[in-house]
Amino acid sequence: MTSDSMLKISKRALDADELAEMIRLAIKAGHSVSFNAPGGSMLPFIHSDDKICVSPVAELSIRVGDILIFVRPPDNQVIAHRVVKRSPDGFLCKGDNVTFLNDGWISYESVLGRVDRVQRTGKDVRMGVKLGNRLIAWLSGKNLLVPIFNSFRRVKRGINRLFSRKSEK
Repeated sequence: MTSDSMLKISKRALDADELAEMIRLAIKAGHSVSFNAPGGSMLPFIHSDDKICVSPVAELSIRVGDILIFVRPPDNQVIAHRVVKRSPDGFLCKGDNVTFLNDGWISYESVLGRVDRVQRTGKDVRMGVKLGNRLIAWLSGKNLLVPIFNSFRRVKRGINRLFSRKSEK
């Protein structure tokens, strides 16, 4: 087979509507879907370009702390954010690395699935335990998660600088 007769495959990003439809069809057929997460709104738990695996989810099984994939109503973007509150009418979702803004109330009809696995550089990333996810959701809902992580980052950098100076002497 010559290179002229070979099928050319190009890598292109899907737009939000195409991605949502692809996920919706696969989930409806009972399949899981995986794709690379764009952006940093879920740092430090999901990094940009981590592979996130999405599975079907029943409405009654969604809990505070779960990470849902949904279509955000105002702009039809496909988003992966954590449930910080739930009500009979829907779910209040928010990115872990977002200080004040949330996504508004998301109806179950907008939910595409639940993130059940994250992979970074080919290895599974620990998603935490249910209680830990609920604590993260509570801290995020109270706008405390980002400041706490920023404080830990500053302490870690200070410790690293301290030990790197001692090793230089």
